[in-house]
Amino acid sequence: MIKTLILTEKEGWHFQQLKKSLESINHYVFSGCLSNITLSLVNNQPKLFINETTIPQVDNVIVRFVPGGTLEEITYYLNILKIFEEMGVRVINTAQKIESTVDKLYTSYFLSKNNIKTPDTFVFRGYEKAKNFLDNEMSEKGIVYKPLFGSQGDNVKLIKHSSELKEIDNSSNIYYFQDYLDNTVNHDYRILVIRNNDTCKYFYMTRYGDTFINNVSKGGSCVKEPLNKAITDLALKASRLLNMSFCGVDIMSCNNNNYIIEINSIPAWRGLQDVEEEIISDYFVNLLIT
Repeated sequence: MIKTLILTEKEGWHFQQLKKSLESINHYVFSGCLSNITLSLVNNQPKLFINETTIPQVDNVIVRFVPGGTLEEITYYLNILKIFEEMGVRVINTAQKIESTVDKLYTSYFLSKNNIKTPDTFVFRGYEKAKNFLDNEMSEKGIVYKPLFGSQGDNVKLIKHSSELKEIDNSSNIYYFQDYLDNTVNHDYRILVIRNNDTCKYFYMTRYGDTFINNVSKGGSCVKEPLNKAITDLALKASRLLNMSFCGVDIMSCNNNNYIIEINSIPAWRGLQDVEEEIISDYFVNLLIT
């Protein structure tokens, strides 16, 4: 029987969706968390363990969660994924693909390099440099602060005055700012891309928020409505450039331009599934696993 390990923090909704789709094609499915995985190398033979229990030979690893932590811890987690790859296991998404999107600074640079519009971006190390920038350069409409590592709209702030900077919880000492793109109605677009070489399936929705943050986890509502082809083409182009097997691309329109706000290599799709008749996890499994 084909064995698939889903790396997750808990066996929640996304795990259950994937498990159901995988079991429908006779996979044995089990879960683990990267923070509970250990490794031994004895007589040149690697062994991986979850909570001291040997991980059986697996065929697939699906990454649904990478814990935070120190630089050493995050490097350790990504190296575990690389070791799975070296052992001949199919990993989705791979460590390299996760690395290319988990850091917003690199993603912004890479997209800009390839002539894909992103909001103007400013990055500083240190509170005083960041505050000085806000004091001298911030426009009246404000500027958006985002944690360099983060998702689901957590700790994203619209700053209107430099004094608000001290209210931000930022232990990294890196300050990442982007221009605020103003919508008359708060909304953005999420395109979920599943790609296997030249075969591609995508799902899309519009998200409407009570604030400028439109994430479903922050109360945004999801609507399935026709999208301008330029928006879906932009999402597909970005996923292709980054060589992503599975990703969520967030896009905003402002002043007749489309901007990529974020690319997530471990995207949630519960809100999208609520407005989609087709079972997204079935497409994930059929395109990327079978």
